[in-house]
Amino acid sequence: MLNRNGSTIALIFFSLTATAQDIYVSPTGSDKLNGLSPRINFWTKTGPFKTLARAQQSIRQIKAAGKFNQPITVHIGKGTYQLQAPLEFDDKDSGLPGQEVTWEGENGGSIISGGIALNNCQSYSSTSPNRILNCQLNASIASNISAEDNERISGNAPVFALFVDDIKMNLARWPDSDWAHIKLPLNAQTHFSVFEKMPKFTGDLSNAQVHIYPNSDYYDQYLGVEKVDTVNNEIILASQTKAAMTSGRRFYLQNFQSALNMPAEWFYDQSNARIQFIPPAGSPAKQVLISSLPNLMKLNSAKYINYRNLTFKYTNGNAITIDDSGNILLDNLEVRHARDKSILATESTDITISNSHLHDSGIGGILLEGGNRPNLQASGNTMVNNHIHDFDNVLLSYSPAIELSGVGGSVSYNLIENGAGSGINIIGNDHLVEKNEISDICKQSSDCGAIYSGRDWTFRGNIIRYNYVHDYTGYMLDTNTLNVAKNILQYKNDGARGIYLDDGVSGFTVFGNILVNAGMLSIQLGGGRDTLIENNVIKTDKRAIWVDDRGPTYNWSVNRESLASMPIKSILWAKKYPKLSAPMNKDIWPEDNIIRRNVIISTASNGYAIRYLLPKKSNIISNNIVWNAKTNIVLDYNILDSNIRGGSQWSNWAGLGFETNSLNTDPCINLMGSKINITCDSSPLSKIGFNNLPTDIGLIQ
Repeated sequence: MLNRNGSTIALIFFSLTATAQDIYVSPTGSDKLNGLSPRINFWTKTGPFKTLARAQQSIRQIKAAGKFNQPITVHIGKGTYQLQAPLEFDDKDSGLPGQEVTWEGENGGSIISGGIALNNCQSYSSTSPNRILNCQLNASIASNISAEDNERISGNAPVFALFVDDIKMNLARWPDSDWAHIKLPLNAQTHFSVFEKMPKFTGDLSNAQVHIYPNSDYYDQYLGVEKVDTVNNEIILASQTKAAMTSGRRFYLQNFQSALNMPAEWFYDQSNARIQFIPPAGSPAKQVLISSLPNLMKLNSAKYINYRNLTFKYTNGNAITIDDSGNILLDNLEVRHARDKSILATESTDITISNSHLHDSGIGGILLEGGNRPNLQASGNTMVNNHIHDFDNVLLSYSPAIELSGVGGSVSYNLIENGAGSGINIIGNDHLVEKNEISDICKQSSDCGAIYSGRDWTFRGNIIRYNYVHDYTGYMLDTNTLNVAKNILQYKNDGARGIYLDDGVSGFTVFGNILVNAGMLSIQLGGGRDTLIENNVIKTDKRAIWVDDRGPTYNWSVNRESLASMPIKSILWAKKYPKLSAPMNKDIWPEDNIIRRNVIISTASNGYAIRYLLPKKSNIISNNIVWNAKTNIVLDYNILDSNIRGGSQWSNWAGLGFETNSLNTDPCINLMGSKINITCDSSPLSKIGFNNLPTDIGLIQ
């Protein structure tokens, strides 16, 4: 858990009054007691309840009796509360303003679990060199295990996960590490030859599953396998890939017994209802359990409830789901080992997720959606001071650490790191993303970004400011060197972005961010309009700012349809976003953008740092500082309304007059993490009107 200075963010908390009613729960308690004391006295039947469900029943009884006239706090004692079904909260469990209901654990010690322990696991074979252990699974338990469906996951692999000493195990697979690759598609979406030579797998392969990137480095899925042909080195899938397969793309096979040969691997023998596994290296395998529930906690039409100091773990879906709820506080939680998301909140308002540690989830960290876009009614949803990492361990793409959707949400002071794909996705209007630190992401993806939005002209009023984005590259197939006939196949660390405004998304403010080695493009404006890129500091050996016009291949009908779907000419929208309803010169051009007062420090050996593909009319580029200590700054450009294009050194570009009042000079700054130190008495920052940046970026400790 995080150490925190509570006074820093005290405004998001409520205060318990002296007259609050207290209810106690403990794993050593009894549901036959009254729940009014943390200590047991069987003579008076006073003491804590044993289950959370009994405490919930007690609150409902208080409300039904008309005695709910003060805040209620449920004190959840240390220990593990193994659920038989998800905890479900609704209006009957709600509090009132000033009379909140609080469920409060003991920091780090109150665990809500969807795991089922497996006991009496025996050695599968005394002669096994891999120390395979065998656990019999009760057939009735197996039949009751459920999970949330996902259209990107199919096949006969188990829907539950196995954990040994709190380490998530990997389904037995080939190759043991890294990926295999498609050599040639023999059918567009179901049949392909394999680049690497497959071994002669033994045993039943009918439940094998493939995890595959069929066509790109930014979309993966799981599919069942119809046939593995090791003689011809081919695989036939049980269903179609989303897109036509192409040579060189990645996959691996999993969930078959003969691949069980490595520490931390497992296999579920469905026909015999048994689990086989090799413990992680160094693990004594004292605790073996499986995830059994689709969710751990569900809120529907609930209000004014607070959850604090709790740990949620082991679920086959989203750990916490919230729908049509409001004024919910999730504070100082640890959520781990969710197959889907840690927290999913939809159509909800005034949800606060704070001071929490969310990690080891499978399909994203947090999705928080609320507010009304046609009416521009703000959600008030807030995510502040959370540490989110290892958030996309099942689906490696389109599973961001945070997805903020709707209207008027905020994401601040979060640390996001160690992800296969993107960090933060923005959908909707008037969101604020500020003072977050994002690094070490896009580890298995290209065309992804630390902060991403795309494909909608009406996503207006969003502010991205004062974020520290640094040190990641992306991962992608090198199509330039791919030669199947010569058995040449290479992947490279490339393809990620920093702040990625994709496919015409418009009306953003990108202000005061620090981007250091943030992928191949630090800030990309992909054909968008009415966007302000100002006062950012960028240090990179790749491209600092990249503005493009998307070209003729992009399907602009997506943007045009979204434009027609929103009331952009209503009084409310026209007043708030006047440029949105104004006539466009050419809707496929990036128009009315401002790029000014940015500091670009290029460390590229060739000096290539910038691309501008945009019209001169309506766009403003001015008052920037560009610098490369070893060579000249180089950029390429295409001025769309003048048909002037080329690539040249900075001095030639400046002479064309499209950019004004900018300087090619040493900015005299030293970047120390998210801190900027001035290194000379006469820094040119003041000449361009650069504003100082805050120093409180990242987690609040």
